[in-house]
Amino acid sequence: MTAFSGRALGAILGIAALATAPVAASAADLALAPAFAEVPTTPNIDAAFGVTLASQYVARGVAQSAGHPGIQGYGEIRLFDWFYAGAWAASLDLPASKGLTDPALEVDAYIGLRHTWDRLTLDGGVIYFWYAGEKGANTDYWEPYFRPTYQVNDWLTVGGLVRATDNFVNLSAKELYLLGNAKIKLPNFTNNSDLGLYVSGEFGHRWIGKTKAGFNFPDYLVWNGGVGLTYKAMTLDARYWDTSLSRRQCGLFLNDRGWCGDRYVLSLSFDTTLSALK
Repeated sequence: MTAFSGRALGAILGIAALATAPVAASAADLALAPAFAEVPTTPNIDAAFGVTLASQYVARGVAQSAGHPGIQGYGEIRLFDWFYAGAWAASLDLPASKGLTDPALEVDAYIGLRHTWDRLTLDGGVIYFWYAGEKGANTDYWEPYFRPTYQVNDWLTVGGLVRATDNFVNLSAKELYLLGNAKIKLPNFTNNSDLGLYVSGEFGHRWIGKTKAGFNFPDYLVWNGGVGLTYKAMTLDARYWDTSLSRRQCGLFLNDRGWCGDRYVLSLSFDTTLSALK
């Protein structure tokens, strides 16, 4: 693997996990703290878990599965409505033919504190990105995060996300990712109270400093928007992703100019807790 390919690999692997509730690209963040979820009263000790089937895995606007379908899942322990720890995993397709390390699986282990005061929820912690079975490079790294969420009223929730590291994909580069999001709960005109409908979107910016080899990745904007249908513990979500990266800039990240443009993701998720099953 060339140094250039290693850097390109580092970038695509670093664009992981964010973003909206049950979307393929945001599954890791769903596990961390569902940005758009209504926060119920919870027991002192609980466990959450879920699985997602997605038409493709997109993270921060960039393909992680070469446009192919995949599966994701997570498990999380919650204590005293404050402490949580868990892991999220996803299938990938980052092939050696693109100069990438072809990991078998992405596993994100995380730990943090999350608490709700009336309509405000604050969530902070650290996540470790592990790419199992990499060939020719090690791009695992730590990343702290902070996520505030505010429920404005019964139908509108807004939030944000800050993620930063000084060792982006193990290349000693600083990274900062800022994101804002909103979700609107639409009226339910049916007689079935288990049904729900929403629209949601995100807008963010990502900055990356120089790597230890002196290479600068381009900064870029990322956004998505979509609609979702919920039924009990299931969510069907259709979402559009895009970035401000040109095709040339995309090639600097991924060795593939087509992985940063318009992306469409259809996902079906199941999420619940042990307390909800009782």
